[in-house]
Amino acid sequence: MIQETTNKRFLKYLKRLIAGADTLLDIGSGPGHLLKEMNARMIVALDVHRPYLENMAAHSAFIIPVNADAKDVSKLFVSRSFDVVTLIDVLEHFTKEDGLEVLRQAESVAKERVVLFTPRGFFPQSGIDHYGMNGEVYQTHRSGWEPEELEELGYDVIIMKGLHDRSNLAFLEAFGEDHEPVDALFAVKHIK
Repeated sequence: MIQETTNKRFLKYLKRLIAGADTLLDIGSGPGHLLKEMNARMIVALDVHRPYLENMAAHSAFIIPVNADAKDVSKLFVSRSFDVVTLIDVLEHFTKEDGLEVLRQAESVAKERVVLFTPRGFFPQSGIDHYGMNGEVYQTHRSGWEPEELEELGYDVIIMKGLHDRSNLAFLEAFGEDHEPVDALFAVKHIK
């Protein structure tokens, strides 16, 4: 199912989609700014760029940092290890082929659901780490995703109309001040 909204309250949607999770795996956590907003008893933050995790560990005692590649999730965790698996602003950093594999692995370690958030379509970004932690190679965008292809994979999709706009530094760098706002996609797959 695909729905649209003009509501730009990203955090509200995220909290609603992870509500009730006892255990949470956040793939591609970056420095973990959003994790303190997530209400789960146990949160595992996985990221390939160690400086992000070191920064997170210094500021978030309740999060377990894991320094690993998202393409190794099913090697690190057994099937159905976490109630919820999230990929927030992560999928676009992989090629389409690798992104599909990461999703498959995320689904294999999730008990209840996988939640993802990504720009709609290709959002150009390279050579910059907005966190200032030398993760430029990991911040490059390598793919764009459309709601129909996520729906084909079994995800319910919410198109957040015009979420990315000139108030976002990455948007300004990618598109310029006069570009139309770009949609974002929230998607959730319930694991059976």
